[in-house]
Amino acid sequence: MKNIFLLAVTFALAGQALADVNYDLATKQARRAADQNNAEQNRIGREAGGGQSQSPSSPSAPPMDPVLAATLQNIADLKADLDALSQAADATAGAAQRVSLLNHLSSAAATGKKATTASIKKLADQLIATMSGRKNLAAQNTKLARSLHALFNGAHLSATQQETLLAGVKKVLTEAGVPAEDTDHLVASLKQVVTETQ
Repeated sequence: MKNIFLLAVTFALAGQALADVNYDLATKQARRAADQNNAEQNRIGREAGGGQSQSPSSPSAPPMDPVLAATLQNIADLKADLDALSQAADATAGAAQRVSLLNHLSSAAATGKKATTASIKKLADQLIATMSGRKNLAAQNTKLARSLHALFNGAHLSATQQETLLAGVKKVLTEAGVPAEDTDHLVASLKQVVTETQ
């Protein structure tokens, strides 16, 4: 009985040792295969003129869509213009931002059909008069910049979206204490831009 037990233990240990050896061999073979695959990928990449390829375990982030990047940059530029206007002492000081504001409204805001130069100049002048020195608007400048960019791309908006954005601009200005007449003129100029960019 004792011999049978020793024989069983011996077979169990031998089986375990054999399993460990097989596992070790399998992992080494898998590493070799992965290394050979990476080396082959790098060779193909070098032959194609691309240098070494990245290993699959370190994927890079996909490049940003150029249209999205331009949109985000334009919104940031418009916000910077509005921030400068909000910090200006008055409309005369705010007029120093006119060129930057005109550039950001005319050249970069619209991705499709552009508004006329006259409408853009009128809107810029109204923004300078309305926003200059209104520090209480600074917290809303990101929202206003997004709305301006969207409204300058009126062709991409439904009538409901346009009205929602215009109402949002009017609400922000009204809550900041901008006189109703100035708010109405600014919103009317924005409506004109939307119409021209359809």
